[in-house]
Amino acid sequence: MAEQKRKKNNKGPIIGACVAVVAVIIVIIAVVAINNNRLGDSYFVSDGTKYVLSYEIDQNAVGNSDEAQYTPLKVHQVYTYSGDDITGLKNYYEYKDADSAKKAMDYLNSVSEGKVTISMEGKYVIITATADQYEGLKASDVKQQVEALEKLKAEAQNNNNSSNNTTENNSGTVESGTTTEIKETN
Repeated sequence: MAEQKRKKNNKGPIIGACVAVVAVIIVIIAVVAINNNRLGDSYFVSDGTKYVLSYEIDQNAVGNSDEAQYTPLKVHQVYTYSGDDITGLKNYYEYKDADSAKKAMDYLNSVSEGKVTISMEGKYVIITATADQYEGLKASDVKQQVEALEKLKAEAQNNNNSSNNTTENNSGTVESGTTTEIKETN
């Protein structure tokens, strides 16, 4: 009888260790899932469920108005789709850091008068469109826009690379360079 009691007492620490291991595994899975859901360059890539239009904002063209401080560095338009139907549209405004994004979000909330849904994740301010704002737009239309923008970016990069070549003349080496600005308008 005493030996059976001892065996029962030995099970307590084993069960406790098993529970601790399971808890650690759950925490690890949660951390991995959270990290995988974070926004970043890998998220802003077109795939089988979304089309992404991304472009940089020329900060030199913005100017010095009070609102200029709320201008994002990049804009990512993410269209989710099923078949040829657009099922959602979110605009991700990318800022240099979360503090800049917070200031921009506060400003956008003050001027939007609640007409759009504005949220924030890290350095991104997210404006979620309502269904009527993308009504009638088809996934094939967005795909064409994405392809055209990618083609323009590739051409601009090729032009920039070819104009940055060095040429020799009698007085030495001369560097030539150009800047190509790509702007997307909707």
